[in-house]
Order: sequence, then structure tokens, then C-alpha cells
Amino acid sequence: MKIILLLFAFISLNTAFTNYVAQEPENKHFEEKQKEREKDAKKAEEEILKKHQKIQSKKTQKMMKQTKKKSKRLKKGKPALPFYKRWFTKG
Repeated sequence: MKIILLLFAFISLNTAFTNYVAQEPENKHFEEKQKEREKDAKKAEEEILKKHQKIQSKKTQKMMKQTKKKSKRLKKGKPALPFYKRWFTKG
């Protein structure tokens, strides 16, 4: 009985704490800037990957392309995050 009460208390404290921590400021300007930064970061990462691929030899480029295609095929239909991260994050 004590274990059940302790478990219940832990779960309720955990949800209360995550609700408190997960609150973001409701500021449209802040949200727009955040989205813009994320977009710029993604664009920069894509440019870096393209540059990296371009400096490789033709044989290596072909191998990279095949590997990317195979990994995309194998990941198809699978979630991006593992189950434990999906279970313990708010969203």
C-alpha cells in the first residue's frame, strides 16, 4: 500500500513540475524570432551537408547517395523519437 501511495505521489509531483517548467512566454515576437532561428539553423546545416558531399570523390558520392536512400527506406514509418522520449515528454 505504501508503495502505491509513494508511486502516486511521485507521478503527481512529476506532472505538476513538468507543467510548471514547460510554460513558455506568450510573446508573438519571441515565437517568430525562435522560428526564424530554427529555419536559419536548418538551412545552414543543409548547406554544410551539401558542401561536404560535393568535396567527396564521385565513387564516395554515389555510396553516400545509396546509403541515404537505404536509410530513408528502412526508417519509413518509424517514429523519429524513441518510445522512452515520447512517453516522458509533454506534447
